[in-house]
Amino acid sequence: MTNKGRPAQNGKNADDARAALIGAARKKFVSKAYDKVSIRELAQLAGVNSAMIKYYFESKEGLYKAMVTEVTGQVIENIKLHLSSGKFDSIEEFFRSFVEMIKESPEFPLLMLKEMVLNQGVCREYFIERIGFKHMKVFDQVYHHFKDSGKLRADVDPLLFRMSLMSLTLHPWYMRELIGTMEGVQYDEAFLEKMIKHNTQLFQHGCFNEEGKNDQ
Repeated sequence: MTNKGRPAQNGKNADDARAALIGAARKKFVSKAYDKVSIRELAQLAGVNSAMIKYYFESKEGLYKAMVTEVTGQVIENIKLHLSSGKFDSIEEFFRSFVEMIKESPEFPLLMLKEMVLNQGVCREYFIERIGFKHMKVFDQVYHHFKDSGKLRADVDPLLFRMSLMSLTLHPWYMRELIGTMEGVQYDEAFLEKMIKHNTQLFQHGCFNEEGKNDQ
């Protein structure tokens, strides 16, 4: 059944048009400040009529929020999936899995940085309320995953564990462009593998008991 109120979509069906707009938002809002991105250029990049933004998202801000929710949701759900499947037998596997997830959604850390740290987005409160708390809960699950298995030292603080884990997983991606410029580092497979091993060693020696270390 055709919706008579739907604007022309340049040959795209409804799902394709919406997905194209989300894809355009992922590219534009990461590379440019929110107020520098126009509805027209989002629509042009998506290959749809600009009226489609209002139709699906009500406004540019609505599209931005939908994009943020989708990008962060993909990462969080992937972490939950790995946790529930029991694939995180070691902290190295967590770091490795997280790197693979970020490679699929490279916008995630940059969006986190803009919204939570630099306050350059437009929905910081929305981000904290709808996504930030869920994000923290996922890292709390990682803590309990290893705590319940008896691998963590008894004196490891849950909050500090989560903060350290978030720092080691997200901060390198915040710094990707700067590190590339200053150090000439490319985030290729060789470097990412080296980073995974380094982060694993830090956590093994700082948070895991002797038995847990042997299992890593």
